[in-house]
Amino acid sequence: MKAPAHIAAGFTFTGVLCSIFDINIFSSYATTAMCLVFSLLPDIDSPKSVIGKVLYPLSKMLNRYFGHRTITHSILFVLFIIFLFKTLIYFGIIQNTDLTMIACFAVLSHIILDMFTVSGVPFFYPFVRNSCVIPGNPNYRFNVGDFKSELIVTCACGILAISMQPLFSNGFWTSYNRAFATIKHVHRENSNTDKYTLCDYSFIDNNISYEGTALVVESQTNEITLFDNGQIFVLHSDNDQIKVNHVKPRPSSIAKQYDNIQFFNISIDSLQSILNNNLVTGLVQSNFNVEYIEKAIKYHTNFINLKNKYNFFISSIADSTTSKNTELAELEAAQVEETRRYNRDLSRFNQHHARIGELDSLLSLSHLTNYVRNKLQNEIISLRNRSVDYPTFEPSLRLQVRIDELRRAVSARNLLFSGYLTIYKIVDPSLQEVREMYPEIVENYLSQNHERQSVYNHKSTTP
Repeated sequence: MKAPAHIAAGFTFTGVLCSIFDINIFSSYATTAMCLVFSLLPDIDSPKSVIGKVLYPLSKMLNRYFGHRTITHSILFVLFIIFLFKTLIYFGIIQNTDLTMIACFAVLSHIILDMFTVSGVPFFYPFVRNSCVIPGNPNYRFNVGDFKSELIVTCACGILAISMQPLFSNGFWTSYNRAFATIKHVHRENSNTDKYTLCDYSFIDNNISYEGTALVVESQTNEITLFDNGQIFVLHSDNDQIKVNHVKPRPSSIAKQYDNIQFFNISIDSLQSILNNNLVTGLVQSNFNVEYIEKAIKYHTNFINLKNKYNFFISSIADSTTSKNTELAELEAAQVEETRRYNRDLSRFNQHHARIGELDSLLSLSHLTNYVRNKLQNEIISLRNRSVDYPTFEPSLRLQVRIDELRRAVSARNLLFSGYLTIYKIVDPSLQEVREMYPEIVENYLSQNHERQSVYNHKSTTP
C-alpha cells in the first residue's frame, strides 16, 4: 500500500487502540508526528518509498541485505521498536512513556494493512518465511498500486479517524461509561483516575429539575456525591424520590489533592476560618454543646460528623437556659442567611452576564453557520430582556455590634474544638474547562466583568 493509505490507517488503528489506554494520539504535535512517522517506518526497506527516500542510505542497505517486506515487516521489528523506546526511557532520553505504545501500534497498523494485499507479509520472518495474509482468498485482497483500492482504504480510514475524534479525546472507557450514563459507570470512571472526574448531570428532585456539570467528590457503586458551585448533590441509584435522567462522566485536568489537618483545643473563630469556603470531611468535638442548622433542623451536640460539607457553619454554644445564647444563635442565623442570599444573588448575576459575554464572543466568530448564529442571537436577546440587577448587601452595624457583645459574653465559657479534617483542594470546574477550550472568551468576559464591577462599586459609593 502507498503512503496515504498507511497514514490514514495508522491514525485510525493506532488511535482506537491507544484510546483503550487513555492515550490521545492527537493530544500534541509530538504524538501526532510519532504516529505518522512510525506508520510509514516499515517501508524503510524500500528506497522508493517516502520514508526510504528520507533515509536513503539506510533504506538502500536494508533492501540490499533483506529485500522488501522482510525483516521490517516482521514481529522482530516490532520487538526492536519496543526495546529501543524502553532503552531511551531508561536512560532518560525520552520522558513520555506513551510514545512507546504509539510507535508500536503505528508499526503494527502498517504491517496488518500490508497483510490485506495479495502478496501479504512474512510476519514471523526469518523463522517462517511464508506470508501472512488476511483474508485467505486472494480475490478479496488488495492489489498494491491499484488506484481504486488505495483510494477506498485512504478515504474509509480517513473518515473513521475524523469521526472518532470524541473517542480519541475522551478515551475508550470514558466513552463506554458515558454511553451508559449511570451512577455505576460514573463510579468506574472516577475510581480509575488520579484526577477529578467531571459529570454532566440531570435529575429531578421534588419536581425541581437540576442539570449542569459538577465534580465527582466521592463515588460508590450505587452512590455519587457531586459538587457544583457550592452545592452538594448526593445521587443514589436506590432513591425513588430522585429521578436521575443521566449522569455522564468525562475526564478533567483537575488533580485530586487533599489537606489532612489535626487540631486540638482551638477557638470557634479558628475552626470557622478552616470551614469557610472549603469542602471538608472529618470529625469535630467540642468541650460544650454547640448549635448548627442542617436541612432546616437545629442540632445541639458536642460531636459533629462532617461528611462532604461545604462552607459549614457552627453558630455558638447551645444553652437553652441562657437567653444570651438563644439571642446570639438567632442573630447569627439571620446574618448567615442574609450573606447566603447575597451570595446566591451575586452568583446569579455573574452567571447571567457571563453567559451574555460568552454569547457576544461566540457571535464574533466568522465560521458560524446561520442556524447556530440565529440560535445564539435568540438566546442573547432572551437574556438581555430578562434583567438581573446587581445584588445589594447592607449589613446592619447595630446587628454586628450586638453579635460581638454576645460572643464576648459566651466566650467566657472558653469553647474549644478538637478533631481532624480532610479538606478537598478544588477549583471551579466550569471556569477551568471553559478557560482551556475558549481562552479568548474567558479573558474577554473577565475584563468586561471587571468593568461592570467598577461601575457598580462607583454607583454604590456615590451619594
